[in-house]
Amino acid sequence: MSSLSERSRASPGPPNSPPPLRSLSPEEVIAQTNLLDDLMTDIGMGKFQKQLLVLCGLGWFADNMWLQCIALILPRVQSQFEIQDKYIGILSSSMFVGMMFGAMFWGMLADAYGRKQAFNLTLIVTTLFGVAASFANSYWLLCLLILGLGFGVGGNMPVDGALFLEFTPKKNQYLLTFLSIFFSFGAVSTAFLGYYLLPPYSCEDPVPGGCQGKGWRYMLLAMGGVTFSMVIGRVLLFRMEESPKFLLNHNRHQEAAMVLSRIFHINHKEVHSETFEENIETLTTRFTKPHSPGNTSGESSSESESGVSPTEFNALRRPHPHLRPFSTTGSSAGETKYRPLFLHKYRNKWQRKYRTAMNRLTPLLEPRFRLSTILIWVIWAMVAFAYTAFNVFYPKFLQEHGQGGKQPLQVVYKDTLIYAAAGVPGSVLATFMIEGRLGRRYTMALSTFGTAIATILFAVLSDHTALTVFSALLSLLSTLNYAVLYSYTPEVFPSDIRGTACGVAAAMSRLAGILSPLLMGFLLSINTSIPLYVSFAAFGISGVLMCFLPIETRGRAAE
Repeated sequence: MSSLSERSRASPGPPNSPPPLRSLSPEEVIAQTNLLDDLMTDIGMGKFQKQLLVLCGLGWFADNMWLQCIALILPRVQSQFEIQDKYIGILSSSMFVGMMFGAMFWGMLADAYGRKQAFNLTLIVTTLFGVAASFANSYWLLCLLILGLGFGVGGNMPVDGALFLEFTPKKNQYLLTFLSIFFSFGAVSTAFLGYYLLPPYSCEDPVPGGCQGKGWRYMLLAMGGVTFSMVIGRVLLFRMEESPKFLLNHNRHQEAAMVLSRIFHINHKEVHSETFEENIETLTTRFTKPHSPGNTSGESSSESESGVSPTEFNALRRPHPHLRPFSTTGSSAGETKYRPLFLHKYRNKWQRKYRTAMNRLTPLLEPRFRLSTILIWVIWAMVAFAYTAFNVFYPKFLQEHGQGGKQPLQVVYKDTLIYAAAGVPGSVLATFMIEGRLGRRYTMALSTFGTAIATILFAVLSDHTALTVFSALLSLLSTLNYAVLYSYTPEVFPSDIRGTACGVAAAMSRLAGILSPLLMGFLLSINTSIPLYVSFAAFGISGVLMCFLPIETRGRAAE
């Protein structure tokens, strides 16, 4: 504590007012990005990246695992608390409300304070709320806890995807699409547990006063245990490094060089090559933004006492380049005297947070990215609306749709398991298709049109075998579509706004996910098939919009 206070006193100026720095020119930014790509190529796709692939994949695994869990327990929750059809969608909407705010919060946190913090905290928050939800004694308390659960889950895919992309050499960045196989296995694991936990501990028919079966509680508790095991893997069994691109964007070149050197050692277990050493030296000298003149001798004493140079110390304090300094003006001494201090403090705090958010969103709407940003936002929203309309009520569709009328729970959850397992090959197909002639954009469009066709066939046919086949086809194609969409989005945007771009896109999908269960719950009370027709139309519109995306990222290095 003493050394920290001494260091703070030794630094000139207020702690939140770093000295003015020059910005890198566009040519320097490109050169720095190319140099980092060369360094990542030297490092290669080794042990560190493979471990990171698994740990990031577990975040995607948790995302879909919890989404499918809510879909599976929804009819059982409805049975216990005796909730009407038009209100039962609120449970899923609560999940998506949390995921929407979580996606924005964790994405912006990742851009402002680093990927590492968000990477670890998302699953911790998810675990706490997931376990707590299993003890809810009312429907509305359950909705509130599921909202908190969604807040944690919401950051997994945007943060983990951006993090993996920034640690991966250019030639291996297609593996971001492969992460979606974990997404599919998340659904399979939930369906597997649901098949064994829900039918034995749930009621087949409505019970006066509500069914008191605890199957859905056991499901939430089991999901919380699985998520906690992922937390242990991330926090205790793996040393996560901060993203070098994030560090460079914050002018922390020495730290970036140390991270790159450690990863090289993990992958190769040998002395650095001459080329690697030269590139590291260039990175730490050529692109370091010089301080303005006028540093005091206090900085030298800071270095001698703490072992940290003034350059390194000030770099640690430096805000994101897109952030503008905020100052409070216009309040007189008299006003300050009579205004409650804590209100003044928190008003300024939220004003700064609002300005920070707006400054991060502004680059997304510059001419270079404007069309891509708008189309991606709409596509994420439309696909999420369509998929949620089908997926959230899928067990209920199976129970009430088709020749057999009301199906036994054992049959319903067996079909759900088939539906979830059918999505796994979609992730593998996407990994190969995006590198072929169709590229990212048209692979997305083709799979989305196919999903629309499978949805309408599921709606108009009533034979049980046909329903199983076309629901499996829908699962395959929608997983393929999501796999490409999740990898395409971070590839379009540069690293300094990538977390925000992915977070806002994910937030748009969560917003659609909020509205979809509410609307579909109302339509479901009119006719079981209407939500399926709405889902078909939304998938079709999404496919058309994908054809107009202006940027094809196949073979292009992430900036």
